[in-house]
Amino acid sequence: MDGLALISILAVVVEKLVDIFKDIVYAIPIFPNKFRPLTLELLSLTFGLILAFQCDVNALQLLNVNAINPITGVVITGLVIGKGANFAHDFFHTVGQNQTRRQ
Repeated sequence: MDGLALISILAVVVEKLVDIFKDIVYAIPIFPNKFRPLTLELLSLTFGLILAFQCDVNALQLLNVNAINPITGVVITGLVIGKGANFAHDFFHTVGQNQTRRQ
C-alpha cells in the first residue's frame, strides 16, 4: 500500500476513534468543561502515535528526508495522523508543492 494512503487511512481511523470517545468525555459530569477539548486533543495525538508505531510508518522516509534517528519520522507521522485526515492531507499537499518547487 502506498505510504501516503496508509497515513490518510490511519488519520481517518483516529478521527473516528476520537468521535467515539467524545461522547464519553462529555458524559462525565465531574470533568470540567475547560479540560474536555484538551483531553480529546491528547487522545487524538496518543492514538496517532500508537498507530504510527504499530504500523511502522515514517513520513520523512516517504518524503526522502534523511533523519539521524528513524524514530523521529515515526513520531512526526504519529503527530500528523493524530491531527486528523484534513491536517494529513494539507501537510502532504504543502510538502509536495514545496518539493516540486525545489526541483
